[in-house]
Amino acid sequence: MKKAMERAEKFIFVQYFIIHPGKMWDEMLEIMRRKVAEGVDVRVIYDDIGCLYTLPGNYDKTLRDMGIACEVFNRYRPVVSLRLNNRDHRKILVIDGHTGFTGGVNLADEYINERVRFGHWKDSGIVLDGDAAWSFTVMFLQMWRLAAIRDEAPEDWQKYLPAEDPFERRPRCGYV
Repeated sequence: MKKAMERAEKFIFVQYFIIHPGKMWDEMLEIMRRKVAEGVDVRVIYDDIGCLYTLPGNYDKTLRDMGIACEVFNRYRPVVSLRLNNRDHRKILVIDGHTGFTGGVNLADEYINERVRFGHWKDSGIVLDGDAAWSFTVMFLQMWRLAAIRDEAPEDWQKYLPAEDPFERRPRCGYV
């Protein structure tokens, strides 16, 4: 994931249920900060309940102060509501519309066995190229619009299409 993020030229879209500062998140965050400085569009969506005990309050502002666009899915409000159980469990990382990652792994150290929380963690993750990665781009942009709850014209998603045929592009960056 980090190698693919380093190669980003247009955008990095991150959507995860749990984000927890530590080795995994901090290394990814540093890459995102560098990429923002290079002019790459970097966006993060996280679920507020999923991160309730892992991120400080108003962490979205912290990310925005770094130049990273951020939306919080279904911000927690301490009242009984049917919306409370409307959570976003997606785990998506999309780079430039041609490379996507998904699976069961969240962005926290127990998922890479840097921290023991529930014993040795073993989960699945996959990398997607081509049309499947573009589908993840569209899913991210749909959730971005939903999480933002803004009354503005939808973005032109065509600008996020990969510039080249993803099956003809440069060699993979060493992940499989």
